[in-house]
Amino acid sequence: MKVVRKYTSFEELTPTLLREFVEKIVIHESEALDGKRRGKLRRQEIEIYYSFVGKVELPD
Repeated sequence: MKVVRKYTSFEELTPTLLREFVEKIVIHESEALDGKRRGKLRRQEIEIYYSFVGKVELPD
């Protein structure tokens, strides 16, 4: 909780802040949404796991 209280309000995402709050970032392979192998319309899932919290699901 000491770390959380230290950074409850911040203006800039710094490397120090990332190291303290983010445990890992998982980037999945992108997938085509238009059915074309090299199409321009693609989606890529990114998961962020936070220290002491884990993965947080955000509503759409």
